[in-house]
Amino acid sequence: MYVYGGHVGDAHVYSRKTHSKSFVRLDLNKKKKQWDSLPFNDPLQGFGMAASRGKIYISGGSFATNKEGEESNLSSTSKVSVFDVKNRKWSEFPSLPNPRSSHEMVAYKGKLYIIGGWHMSDGKGVEWHDHGLCIDLRKSPLTWKKLPSTEWVTRANSAAVVNDHLYVIGGLNDQGTTNAVYRLNLKKNEWEKIKDFPGTNRIKAFGSASTAIGDKLLVSPFSYQPRLYDDSNESWYASKAKVIGKRFFHRIVPISKGDVLFIGGASWDGHLNNMEILNFEHEIGDESPPSSKSELNQKSSSWGGFRGSGNSKSMCSDLPLKWSDDENIAWRRSFKGYGQSTPVIWGDSIFSTSTLGDFSEQSLIYCHDLSDGSLKWQKSIQSPVKIERSQYVSQAAPSPVVDESGIYAFFENGLLMGFEHDGVQKWKRSLTQEYGPIEGNHGLGSSLCQSKTSIGLLVDHDGPSYLLKINKKNGKNEWKQDRPARVSWSTPTFVEKDGEEVLFISSNGVVECYDFKTGERIWYKEGVEGNTVASPTYGKDLLVIGSSKPDQTVAFSYKQNVSKDPIVHWMAEDATCSFGSPLLTNKFLYLVNRAGVATCHDLKNGKKKWDLRLPGSCWASPLHAPNRIYFFTKEGEAIVLKDDGTKEQLAQNRLKIDGRVYGLAVADSQFVVRTGSELICIKNAN
Repeated sequence: MYVYGGHVGDAHVYSRKTHSKSFVRLDLNKKKKQWDSLPFNDPLQGFGMAASRGKIYISGGSFATNKEGEESNLSSTSKVSVFDVKNRKWSEFPSLPNPRSSHEMVAYKGKLYIIGGWHMSDGKGVEWHDHGLCIDLRKSPLTWKKLPSTEWVTRANSAAVVNDHLYVIGGLNDQGTTNAVYRLNLKKNEWEKIKDFPGTNRIKAFGSASTAIGDKLLVSPFSYQPRLYDDSNESWYASKAKVIGKRFFHRIVPISKGDVLFIGGASWDGHLNNMEILNFEHEIGDESPPSSKSELNQKSSSWGGFRGSGNSKSMCSDLPLKWSDDENIAWRRSFKGYGQSTPVIWGDSIFSTSTLGDFSEQSLIYCHDLSDGSLKWQKSIQSPVKIERSQYVSQAAPSPVVDESGIYAFFENGLLMGFEHDGVQKWKRSLTQEYGPIEGNHGLGSSLCQSKTSIGLLVDHDGPSYLLKINKKNGKNEWKQDRPARVSWSTPTFVEKDGEEVLFISSNGVVECYDFKTGERIWYKEGVEGNTVASPTYGKDLLVIGSSKPDQTVAFSYKQNVSKDPIVHWMAEDATCSFGSPLLTNKFLYLVNRAGVATCHDLKNGKKKWDLRLPGSCWASPLHAPNRIYFFTKEGEAIVLKDDGTKEQLAQNRLKIDGRVYGLAVADSQFVVRTGSELICIKNAN
């Protein structure tokens, strides 16, 4: 490992004394490790550094020649130097076309790529670079060539190449720090924007470090939590490993299979001279996360909707195991009204819904701060129709969805709305005014589901029913499918796999598959009984349908394309599924019946392994986290089991609550449990 130069002064203080004049290396293969000094070249900071074929390249950067205490004349350079590790000598290399600093350089398949940065002169930025550079080390003459121009600019970014894509992560632009991520397809030479990095503090992905590990992108922001990007499902997720100390403007370097070295950088207290090794073998090995969106565990700092991403899974490895009224409760917050929806989380914000008044005259949307539960904002909207409040009628039961574009909410009174994260309304509709009243004795319970650009909504009731796809930007229908009257409270499950987008629906006698792009019904299966509440669960090439009737909980097999007619693979032995939806792990299926009896089944054949009477029945669906299964009963007790198919109980926890537990959200190693009128954040005290 080779470490060169850098800044050693106080933050934003530059002079000839604030540049390190150190060039050292460390043999990582030796048991007794000792730094070896090497010939130094130019004092620099903010330069690009990469290694290829036994040579180390240093491109651009900035330097100051003013004396200590004088006004800084920090300026960028276009110089490029190369160090031969065998003969320990420096030599010149073709200069950059223009001075550049605060950029990133990576080596890949015999080429050097430079991206980001700006041109500084006498301590001031004079030009942003809207294009990267590339040089092919295998060709003669050596010539820097421009990469395609971009509509964006950034500096203090990180970069890495994964699977022939050059990723550019975060940094700083004229608007401030950013989480934006772009990538260049090196084969097509085309840029595209991908999902933002889920940086949650004000630093975002400024000064981050990145590298390729396996076939995934690993990014380390100013946070204890590194994150990986899985291109197969376009998602960021938290790694199991965490750093001991937060750092930025550091480097991360793979040093063996799964091991990554975190080097130096800075914190709020100044420069760092320490290093850490983290192991990511779990993320790149056979146990790496599933590749389809439906199987995707909630891996970022978000819990996007009902059951997270539709499967009640979390990759958080340090969720609380034990809690009580006096232990591991971060905060509790009551709010006006009453609601039965699941809260959703994006970044440091929790969104929830409720209704207020004897006839639910007001529809309410709340935004609370995840760190302390303080109220950020709330919206109160006049309900278009009055619904007399009763324990037998749903009360703000449909769960909202949230993503980087905003928060979207639906109420059983027909209100459908979109908001920015700060509470600014984007659009509003009344489906009861557009399509007629909601008919039935118990209201609606179907929650929203979402793709990247659209919302899915199923309205099955005693009157003319319908299925909608709604554009997130303007709230308009992309398509509408009319359906016969059919009372149901089940939420559709959105699945994206092999380039297809489908909705699976389990609703009062029928199981259906819709092409979400076009609205075409691809197939349907009738004759199912008792499938009015539980949502379908997709995973491990199986679609599991929960039913409250005996011998009706079934698994359809999907070995091939999800759009082909499914085959009934098995029927769950001696089990039913009530309010909570089926939970799938890699090997097992977990169900909870109306009486609060949990059952575990072999995912290969549906055979029952055991049953277990819980302290009460569950309205919230069970949750799978690494090595654990969580059951939250409606009375406030929770049972935690091992996820190995045994009944080994790890913990039993109890909270005193007013009302029932209706749902929960998971993000950044904490639960947010929702009762009718309270949010409870459960988090390890340490």
